[in-house]
Amino acid sequence: MNEIALMIVIAAAFLHAGWNYLAKTSDNKAVFIWWFLLLSQLLYLPVLIYYWPEANLSARGWGCILGTGIVHFFYYWFLGRAYRGGDLSLVYPLARGSGPLIVPVLAFFWLGEQITFSGGCGIGLVVAGIFVLHVEATSTRSVFSALQAFKQKPTQWALLAGISIAIYSVIDKIGVEEVPPPLYLFLMLTCTLVLLTPSVLISNRGSIKKEWQLNRNRIFVVAILDPGVYLMILFAMQMTQVSYVVAVRQISIVFSVLYGVFRLGEKQLLQKMRGAVLIALGVVLIGFTN
Repeated sequence: MNEIALMIVIAAAFLHAGWNYLAKTSDNKAVFIWWFLLLSQLLYLPVLIYYWPEANLSARGWGCILGTGIVHFFYYWFLGRAYRGGDLSLVYPLARGSGPLIVPVLAFFWLGEQITFSGGCGIGLVVAGIFVLHVEATSTRSVFSALQAFKQKPTQWALLAGISIAIYSVIDKIGVEEVPPPLYLFLMLTCTLVLLTPSVLISNRGSIKKEWQLNRNRIFVVAILDPGVYLMILFAMQMTQVSYVVAVRQISIVFSVLYGVFRLGEKQLLQKMRGAVLIALGVVLIGFTN
């Protein structure tokens, strides 16, 4: 993985953990997500105006835009459900960390990507770190308790969000080869917003005004960060293999643990930092992989 791509992905990871912290602290998660998607489309409208006149999108490009838009709809929906009852320092790691386990398999069959031995070891460390984050103490009993956590609803929603991440990551790797990343991002988020709007208007109509009044400043911040971060990732995907990009993104888990413990008062700092260290080591190993 080249140095420029590595730096882009790490910076994006830091910003991504930040907007997830803001989303976790919102009142109605689904409405908060809907608001920042709506506002982000307004803020990034110049992207469409600039790229559209010369855009000549292929059928494959449109297929990727539609496909990733649908998968992103489920991703945001799963994430909102997970944050309703789950800690940021557990939901976020599981959602982000399950991607490195799934993406290499999808990338192998769909894109023909090969993973080197050191790259595979790095991915393995990232995945191991995710598991350690769910262990409350170093004992056999705690290991089994961590496995039992997968029966809890927030954990299940987070895992579904992680599966969504894996699927849209592979779709996006194909899509950015067909469509300029800024235009691809705008059209993808438009598709996601269109799909999310009926659900919000039907099930959460009464919370729309309240959420804006409570969190308008945070909505503005996330409306800038979410598309901006994803644009950084799309550019990185053009530079290197999608499996490595998705794995290195997981350093955001370190930041999410710190946000959760120090900003939200979540527990088990020591154990969660052990998992974060494993993740960081995996990121370093991947960074030295060519």
